[in-house]
Amino acid sequence: MRPHVDLVIINDTTLPKTGGDRVYAVMKQELVRRGYEVSEVSIPLLMGHIGTQETTSVIGRTYSFSAELLANLLCQASSFKKFVAGSHLIVTSSCPAFPVFGHLTYHQPKAGILTPFSRESSNIKRMIAYRMQENERLSPLWLLVKKLIRLHLSNSKFTRDLVKRIYGVDSNVLYPPVPVGKFLHIDLSCRRKPYLLITRPEAITGISLLPKIARSLPEGIKCIIIGKIDRAGSKALHALKHVGAEFEYFGYVTEEVKMDILSKCSVYINLAVNESFGITVIEALAAGCVPIAHDSGGIREYLPSHLLYSTFDEAAEKVATYVESKSSIRKDLRNISLKFDEAIFRERFIVFVQSLETSLGLDSTEELSINTSPVTASEF
Repeated sequence: MRPHVDLVIINDTTLPKTGGDRVYAVMKQELVRRGYEVSEVSIPLLMGHIGTQETTSVIGRTYSFSAELLANLLCQASSFKKFVAGSHLIVTSSCPAFPVFGHLTYHQPKAGILTPFSRESSNIKRMIAYRMQENERLSPLWLLVKKLIRLHLSNSKFTRDLVKRIYGVDSNVLYPPVPVGKFLHIDLSCRRKPYLLITRPEAITGISLLPKIARSLPEGIKCIIIGKIDRAGSKALHALKHVGAEFEYFGYVTEEVKMDILSKCSVYINLAVNESFGITVIEALAAGCVPIAHDSGGIREYLPSHLLYSTFDEAAEKVATYVESKSSIRKDLRNISLKFDEAIFRERFIVFVQSLETSLGLDSTEELSINTSPVTASEF
């Protein structure tokens, strides 16, 4: 009989739109490829069954609040039933606002966590969900759930330390899967346009900082902005006009268009403070688009220090410095991205899964017993 894994998650593995979605999509794909039988209970799937037409924003999604609350309760009930039965491995999302029972969870906190910047959201429920991520006492069920999770995985060393400090649990580092290979055909010797790329123009990713940086940019550099926009993003675009910056906003774009933009832009800037990993930063490295990022969070674990900034003026200076980078610099930066290729994630994830199965006794006929000691593995 094939081994079985249950996914009880908040993420969308069918049509992944975020880095978090992609993590669980790759997990699911690799489990199936390895011969596992995978069952999934998730917010997106349940919402599809409910078929609601009302829209509001909770935890970054667009669903009716009452319908999403029902979906959350169904996920909790399903996870509890599966957990008590104890016959299958359960993989879950790691969100105190989504406290479901499971054995393995992957921590990937939102950008901007524990920063003083105001999250300028028009939806109070979304802000409450963010507060729960930073203050587990707002989610009493999470206090129990976190103790029963056998294996905590973090998307960076920064997140691992954060999980220890906030939740008091040990975690193992498993960097997210990045499809580096699809960028390697891009010719790094071609001359780039003096374009500065900005993605995800939202409050939590620091878009309100862009006008302050744009004031110090030299003439001739054009800002290319892509991704879903929120109220803070709209205000930032108006401010860009006020300071006379040259920019163009394309809204949400497909992966193919995003790849094309990365291949043409000279520099990418990540505005977020305490970005826990930064998948787009890795994609920029692979595409030859020099990334500039704030000196905080998980990005410091792989991006050279000369590409990190602390102040608005320093950010503008680095953009001006690297907008005319030579192909040799872009090639050196691409080599960094190869360390985070999706294949590495797949191999390490399966090692964790198999170690966890052994510790739970799921590879034998012995009855499962709950043991909250962490499973360990060597770091990347």
